Amino acid sequence: MSERRLVVVRDADKLDAAAVAALVEYAKDPAPSACVVLVATKIAKNSKLFRAVSAGGVVFEYTAPRRSEYASEAIRLFRERGRRVSSSTAQSFVDLVGRDLRRLDIEADKIVAYAGQGDEVTLSDVRAVASAGPAASVFELADAVGARDTAAALGLLRGLLTDGESGTLVHAMLARHLRALIGARALLDRGVSVPEVMAPQIGMAPWQAKNAARQALHYTPQELSGALRGLTAAEEEMKTSPAEAGLVLERWIVRTCSVTSRDAASG
Repeated sequence: MSERRLVVVRDADKLDAAAVAALVEYAKDPAPSACVVLVATKIAKNSKLFRAVSAGGVVFEYTAPRRSEYASEAIRLFRERGRRVSSSTAQSFVDLVGRDLRRLDIEADKIVAYAGQGDEVTLSDVRAVASAGPAASVFELADAVGARDTAAALGLLRGLLTDGESGTLVHAMLARHLRALIGARALLDRGVSVPEVMAPQIGMAPWQAKNAARQALHYTPQELSGALRGLTAAEEEMKTSPAEAGLVLERWIVRTCSVTSRDAASG
């Protein structure tokens, strides 16, 4: 009974040629009583559909921030609510809540309501109100090691172990990821860089192979082989000594992410 009908077309980037042609034609003379929203994960800007929508409607592009940009995004969320927050507090907020933008937005509302009329949100406000996000995944830990981000890797490891994740499982996933990086680096050194070609050879999906190739370039081949030998030694230590698994893995992360080629070669 409303004056205008809303029609949402999801996965517009997966439509077949006939459906795209129909939408392109419709975009030339859309019904005045309808609002058509096309939702796509990825669509080329030179495609017929994108050009048609751009010419007759409005295009909004939403991209997730990079890992290093989330603290700035948190600062923006609080600024929109009339509050100031320091960079360190914003980073602590992200570390606690996680990198889900919707959850960050919700938690920012809660913190502002708790903080009252003050101009600045403090770390105490964040700790008092914000709810911790879901446990970090082992895949995030593996990616942090691949990026040689020592601080992030250590934080993710502590979070996983605190939430009850098995040190043995973490070790196994790290070993699997390292083997993939070794394979990716070997392929890159042979001139193979297309993810679709690399993927079956390192046992990954194309998007995972692309990620592995990018991370593999952070290490020399010697560093990667040295890291895998170090992980084998860590497994032995975890099985034969009373040392806490978390401590053993922490030491391995520090050595791996900051290791030099010479250290790895002497491994």
